[in-house]
Amino acid sequence: MKLAPYWWSSLNEGESIESPDAALPEEADCVVVGSGFAGLMAALTLRRHGRSVVVIDRTQPGLGAATRNGGICSGNIRIPHGELTEKGGRDYADQVYGEGVEARQDLARFIEEEQIDCAYHQPGWFQGAMSPADFDRMSREAERLQTVSEYQAKGHEIRIVGRDDQAGVINTTRFHGGILREGTGAFHPGRFFAGLLKLVRGEGVVICPQTIVRLIEDEGSRKRILTDRGSVLAGRVLVTTNAYTGRDQGFSRYLRRRLVPVQSAIIVTEDIGEDRVRSLFPQLSSFSTSANLSAYCRPTPDGRRVLLGSRSFDRLEPSRRTVDFLKSTLHGIFPDLGGAVIDYGWLGNVAFTQNHLPTIFEHDKVIYVGGYAGSGTVWARWLGRKAAEKVLATSNRPSVFDGAPPPEIPLYDGNPWFMPFFNGYFAIRDAINERRFRP
Repeated sequence: MKLAPYWWSSLNEGESIESPDAALPEEADCVVVGSGFAGLMAALTLRRHGRSVVVIDRTQPGLGAATRNGGICSGNIRIPHGELTEKGGRDYADQVYGEGVEARQDLARFIEEEQIDCAYHQPGWFQGAMSPADFDRMSREAERLQTVSEYQAKGHEIRIVGRDDQAGVINTTRFHGGILREGTGAFHPGRFFAGLLKLVRGEGVVICPQTIVRLIEDEGSRKRILTDRGSVLAGRVLVTTNAYTGRDQGFSRYLRRRLVPVQSAIIVTEDIGEDRVRSLFPQLSSFSTSANLSAYCRPTPDGRRVLLGSRSFDRLEPSRRTVDFLKSTLHGIFPDLGGAVIDYGWLGNVAFTQNHLPTIFEHDKVIYVGGYAGSGTVWARWLGRKAAEKVLATSNRPSVFDGAPPPEIPLYDGNPWFMPFFNGYFAIRDAINERRFRP
């Protein structure tokens, strides 16, 4: 098994996710810290509005979540619509879910207009219920979402799928039915990132990889960004490091106390052939489970392999425990894949705010975005653009997530020491549920 993302070895010919080194300039209109989807989209938007832009990253661009995700483009919201309604009112809940559809549509439009060859398609996303109670709960949620105007638009409907009909979407007997979100996309994240990086470099954005930001200090009305390779003076600063913010530098202190990085793991099978994949995924839809330690699964863009991701129990690379957990999950859903060899396995981080919603906020004249809760393929690019529009004051309608900074998490400074306890607790609950409700 190769301990590296499948996406890195399946780029289009001539594509690259690496960027040559560049000298740090003395000053710029805007500095973006972080070079994932959010950072590069912010840089592209700013540059196309005439701003000089520098992007700084401690590694190579895109080596974080941008090329380590599963490539499902859902714009998902973790908090149910009903719960959001109780907390903020019906209009707020509708706005949150409506922006998810808008962000997803904007991604599809961007890919088409910029002609990024990333195998983007919209096969839909099925959420499988692991128990009858989960199906009832999910059905009620779907009925609520069916009243949101954006979900009434053609191609974005939500359909409740009973257990007797689910084989036409996902050919498994493990689920007790589920809901299908039409219009949800999927792509090759490595190819999308390579295309986005090419656009950014083509616009003349200065990209400084292998550069560690130490501090961000005031200097008159501007900000000085101090790095291990010198400093740069900027009019505006955007921080987009999200789940890769780290704990070792002073500039990250404010953000890291508000974001929890959670580690995920992904495996990809050997080439099992298009016919076999199509027999499991009749519509080539992606799917996820309603388990506490939820899994997500999809065919690879070539339609010849199966990808599955879920929670990780490791730090640096997938251990046997994590791989066995993922394989067990895959085989529990598709018993016919019990003998399939796993060719790729890797880890990646996602990040959560305390309320499990994405965020865009400003503190001390620095704009921050993050907290995509595992749905960064849509939210990171969207909020990167919104962050740039915040600098430019060009947005007709700010994001519903643009507001006050998320609250600090008590007894926390960037090290998610509590996650093993949560993972263990949820694993026990899932095991009990599996015994009770497995067909």
